[in-house]
Amino acid sequence: MTRTEVRRQSRARGYAVLDVETTGLDPYRDRVIQVAIRQISADGVTESVWETLVNPGAGVDPGPVEVHGLTSAHLAEAPSYQEVAATIAHHLRGRVFVAHNAAFDWAFVSVESDRAGVRLEVLDWLCTMRLAKVLALEVADKSLATIAAYYTVEQLKAHDAGDDTRVAAEILLRELADATKIGVALPLVACNTARHRVERTVRRWFSRLGPARR
Repeated sequence: MTRTEVRRQSRARGYAVLDVETTGLDPYRDRVIQVAIRQISADGVTESVWETLVNPGAGVDPGPVEVHGLTSAHLAEAPSYQEVAATIAHHLRGRVFVAHNAAFDWAFVSVESDRAGVRLEVLDWLCTMRLAKVLALEVADKSLATIAAYYTVEQLKAHDAGDDTRVAAEILLRELADATKIGVALPLVACNTARHRVERTVRRWFSRLGPARR
C-alpha cells in the first residue's frame, strides 16, 4: 500500500478519540461514570474537546475508586448517560472511532447508548493499541502509559477520561505519521452495535489482553 492510500483511508473523515471510566469491566452489568471525546480532523487538528462525569444511578457502586478516583459524591450531581447520549452520538457521528483498546470503550458506549435509545452512526473504529502492534513498536507492552512513554507524550492524570483522551489523541497522531512513513495499512475494524457482536468482540479482546485494559 502506498503512502497516499494510507492517508486516504480516513482522509475523508476525521477522528473521534474517546475514553470512558467505568464501574467495572462488563458493559452489560457495569456503567460508564466518565466519558471524554476529542474530535481530530483528518489533518490532525483538534476541533473540539468535550467531557463529562456520568451518574450511573442511585445505589450503583462507582467501582474501583482507587483507580479512577471517582466516588459517589463526585457523581451525585452529574447527568445520567441518557441525558448525554445524544451529545455523545453527535461527537462520534461520521468519524472514525478511536480509543486505546477500542473494543472496551466501544462496547461500553454502544451498550449504554442502546439502553438510552440512541443510535451511534459510526462505521468503524481504530485501536491505538492494535496499531502499535501493527507498527511493531519496540516496547515492553502495549499499555497506554508505555506507548505514551515511547512517543514522549506526558501523562498528567492516568485513568482520568479527559487526560487519557488527550494522551490517546497524541499517540494517534504519531502512529498515523509512522504508518504513513512506512506504508502500513490502518487496522480499521467495522463497528456493529448488535449486542451479540459487541459481547463476542469483548470476550476475544479480554482473552488476549488479560484483566488490565491499559
